[in-house]
Amino acid sequence: MAFGGALVSVAGVGEREDRIDDGLEAGFERHIRLGRAARAGIKAMGLELFSPDEDSSAVVTAVRCPVGIDGGDLLRHLRDKHGVTLAPGQGALKGKIFRIGHIGWFDVFDIATALAAVELSLAELGAGIERGTAVARAFEAYEGHVAA
Repeated sequence: MAFGGALVSVAGVGEREDRIDDGLEAGFERHIRLGRAARAGIKAMGLELFSPDEDSSAVVTAVRCPVGIDGGDLLRHLRDKHGVTLAPGQGALKGKIFRIGHIGWFDVFDIATALAAVELSLAELGAGIERGTAVARAFEAYEGHVAA
């Protein structure tokens, strides 16, 4: 049986090489800065982090859903109304948390979009959150220097 590799994977090799050319340290720094941006935006809304508020959480930011908001309802609303897909909690955390990923092919504008959509969706679902500061705080945190 003949096998053909996925064309998208083959075409993406050149793009990955561009990121690798920047060096591993630059990649690690970018992920740390994206994590800082996500956490700063979440905290600016008055939401509680489930994941640690530290640079070791450079892969994903887990967030507790506000009281009275089901995580599944929030994620469906984000996807169906605003075209943003975030990850749910799993197991005992299903419906209680949601997760914003920031490792891989993400940039600060992806984080800003996710935060703006979360803010808008939570307001539309009736959550009492701080409005209008999440994206600005995310950009401020992203622009901060990462110590070596």
